[in-house]
Amino acid sequence: MFARQIAKLLLASAMLVAFAGAAIAQVPRGMGPLTLDQQRLAQNGDNSSRRIEEATFALQSKNYGVAAGLLEDALRHDPKNAHANFLMGVAKMGLEKWSDAKKYLEIAVKKAPKDPDPKSRLAVTLIKLGDIDGAMAQRNELAKMSEKCKGACRNAQWIASGLSMIDSALPPKPAS
Repeated sequence: MFARQIAKLLLASAMLVAFAGAAIAQVPRGMGPLTLDQQRLAQNGDNSSRRIEEATFALQSKNYGVAAGLLEDALRHDPKNAHANFLMGVAKMGLEKWSDAKKYLEIAVKKAPKDPDPKSRLAVTLIKLGDIDGAMAQRNELAKMSEKCKGACRNAQWIASGLSMIDSALPPKPAS
């Protein structure tokens, strides 16, 4: 029993070290350490939280197929989980399965409307699908969040990063 607790602490420490690297600004906000709800589920023996954690590591390694498989299992347990849907959307983006990505990202946006990361990922996916109007609607939502935040809220970095991600994915405007 004591050995398991030490192993969990060592794993948590390794996770913190892994997330503290210089590239942390490039790691999507939803791919950070587990939320309190996810930790609580994990402590209660819920395998879906473990699958989500494993999928996060797979995504960081760009193992999109592995991540998608793990997330399918987690989503069978809780199909409305915003975090799992977001991560599945990211995995499907990595696999260039844009229609599938859209489905999962729409759920994540609906379930976590104040989280800027799913909005930006959904906008990029919509651009890939040719739905520029839909992408601009997501961009406008992020712009409203940015205006309200004025660079001082905890999500300011993620909002700015999302706007930049969308802008760089938009096709060039035709010359007049």
